[in-house]
Amino acid sequence: MATILIVDDEAPIVELLVDILSEEGHTVLQAQNGMEGLTLARANQPDLVISDVMMPILDGYALLRELRSSPETAHTQIILMSAAFSHGAKLDPNGIVADGYLRKPFDLAAIERLLDGLN
Repeated sequence: MATILIVDDEAPIVELLVDILSEEGHTVLQAQNGMEGLTLARANQPDLVISDVMMPILDGYALLRELRSSPETAHTQIILMSAAFSHGAKLDPNGIVADGYLRKPFDLAAIERLLDGLN
């Protein structure tokens, strides 16, 4: 099973993802903002990071850039999630691309597809 880091400032989203992913047998780490996420990712080198885009302190795009720029985390799978994706805004302003995107609100089918990609 995988180690997955959830980075989001919305507790209900984090709780839902932690419940689903833990039930599937994954080890789940949690961070409330991008800076906490960056620290945890560097310390634990998770297999997957699922991060919100709009967060305080360090947003999801900045987290994506930081993770991609470090040799230790450059190959970590990163999924960004945001309600803004429904409006077509998926790319980091600097053109760095995530491994996948989840549009909020998401459904369980989207999470199942995400998990299928890990197995």
